[in-house]
Order: sequence, then structure tokens, then C-alpha cells
Amino acid sequence: MSYAAPALLDTRLYPFLADPVATARRRFGVSPIEVARRRREYVEIAFKRLDAALRRAFTPGPWQTLEEEVLSFYYAALAAGLSGNRWVVSRLALAEANRAYELLKDEKDEVVAYLGRLVGLKSLSYGRSYREPIALVRGVPVYRIYPYSMNLIEYLRAARRLLGDDAWKPINYPVRKGLIYLEKQHVLRIVKEVLVEYIEDKIRSFGKDTSLELAEPIAGLIEHVKKVLSERQKPRIRGTRVEIPKGVVIEEAFPPCMADLASRARKGDHLSHHERFALATFLLNLGADVEYVLDYFRNMPDFNERIARYQVEHLAGLRGSGKKYRVYSCEKMKTLGICKADCGTRSPISAYYRRIRSVEKPAGGSNGS
Repeated sequence: MSYAAPALLDTRLYPFLADPVATARRRFGVSPIEVARRRREYVEIAFKRLDAALRRAFTPGPWQTLEEEVLSFYYAALAAGLSGNRWVVSRLALAEANRAYELLKDEKDEVVAYLGRLVGLKSLSYGRSYREPIALVRGVPVYRIYPYSMNLIEYLRAARRLLGDDAWKPINYPVRKGLIYLEKQHVLRIVKEVLVEYIEDKIRSFGKDTSLELAEPIAGLIEHVKKVLSERQKPRIRGTRVEIPKGVVIEEAFPPCMADLASRARKGDHLSHHERFALATFLLNLGADVEYVLDYFRNMPDFNERIARYQVEHLAGLRGSGKKYRVYSCEKMKTLGICKADCGTRSPISAYYRRIRSVEKPAGGSNGS
């Protein structure tokens, strides 16, 4: 089995692995925030990094020096974390993971495995290969080589978002003694999945450790986040059509039934099975992702992450038959006693879009998915 030494990994390419405080103090002898006050060029790089992430889900670079990479990532992440907006955090994390994914394609296999272990794939290994016979040519067996392996349970956790696609189910890969064997392109995709979560956690931790007052040197970045959010969250009304950017959920436009369910869910009140189904399918059909939907239910006394995630993913069509469930009709909501007002529509989704048309300034909506 082959393990990569830390020296093989260039932190400049993967700045989310570095400690920004240690980097700033080693190079400049001051904190990262003080560097931002003295060296505005690092903040300017962070602006380019953050803007590209929010608009294109990809970050530019790599930049020439370790300090440029690590500090610009830190400032961009700090602005995202302090925004308190889930979409901004997720978008920056996805952008950084997308760039890392492309860079990892050119890395040695040992480095891929090493980075994977650093970000949470504890069992990922390169070198413990499996040879699968796939053909016989003139009496000579031809093998497909799977040079990577990892614990099957860890694979199922890391690939949970991908398992709705049959191509990612373990039945399509060699599994022996609790290990699943994989090729590089599959490992890269799994690493990317884990990277998004790893970077999201990093971003949130930066936001918790610093106040808005202390972050004054990067105030321009925070204002830019607000500007992008304002542009993104503004619905466009064209005739009878309402166009909303994908994944944006405007809670101010919830019809009374869903506003009631959303409020009760967040307070931790008990919701019946039908109430939970109604709220979850409503959000999913607005374009919210699984994580956004789960956040509504986390305060409930009987919340179980594993069970709730499975149920929401099932409703979203990511599990089972692949069917995406629709929200109850208004008639069904009335029958179940969930309806709170006669909106004059056939479904809560229709009521939602009708209410958006009547809102003059809808840009103050809540975070999207």
C-alpha cells in the first residue's frame, strides 16, 4: 500500500488545507486581518475569487504565491461566513471544490489518496489494487485495474448524493471483504463530494471566529456578497410568468398554510406526517436542495439526521423509484385540516407564485438552497 507524504501536496493549489493565521504570521508577523489592512492586493484577489465563485461556481488561479492563495481564500471564506447566507457558503465551497477537482486530475495517485484522507475519507487507499477479468483475447485474459480502495460504508456515506444514479451503486464495482475498489475518475468525484462538505465547515468556522467589526478591512467583500444576493434573489416577472433564479426560496411569498408549517417547524413544534410531507414537497418543488429542507426540521425533538435525510431524498426522487413527489393540492390540504386560508388557487405552489407577483420588492427573501 502506498501513502503520500505531506511534502508531495502543494498547499498553494488547495488553500483550504492551510492555516491562514499561521501563514500570515509566518510571512508578515501579524494576523490575517491586519494583513488585509496593510496589503490591499490580497483583498483584491479575494474579490476576484469570491465574485467568480458566486457567479460561475469556479474560482480563478492558482495564484503565484502561497500567501496569495491562502489569504485570498480566507478573506473570501470569511465574507461568505459572515453573510449568514447558506447559498453563499455552499456556492463558494462548490467553486473551490470544482477547482480542486480539475487540479487533482493532474496529480499523482498518491497525492489524490492523501488529500482524500485529509478531508475525511479515512480509509481511501492507493496501491491496494484489484484486477477484474473483463475479456479473453486469443487465450490471454484482459483485466480492468481498480487501483484505489476504500471502506464500503464510508463510500456509501460519501457518495450518498450520487447513489440516485445507478452507475454509482456498489453493485457496479468490485467489493471484497468490506472494501470497494475504484478507478481514479470515480475517486475524484467522491473526493469532490467530500470536499464541498469539508470547505463548507471551514467557511462556517471562519464566520464564527470573527465579528463584523473585526472584519472591517474586508467590508467591501461583504458588501459585494449582499449585492450579488440582491441581484440573484430578485424575481423577474414577464407577463404571466414569474422567473426566479434556481434554488432561491422567498419565504415572504409562502402562502398561509406553508408559512404556518415553516414557522412551527423552525420553532421545534411537532408536525404530523402529512404536515411534514406537505412542507418538504413544497420546498423541493420550489427548487430547494435537501440540506435546505432538512434545516427546517432540525429543531424537532424527534429529529434523526439519517432517517430525515433518507425521507427527504426519497421525496426529491434521489432514492427508490426516482419519482419526485408533488405537494398536496389545496383541496387535499383542506381535507387534512392543514389549509389556513382560501387563496383561490389549486395548489400551494400556485399560491406562492401569485403572491410573488403582488410583492413590489421581493429581494428581501430568505436564503436559497
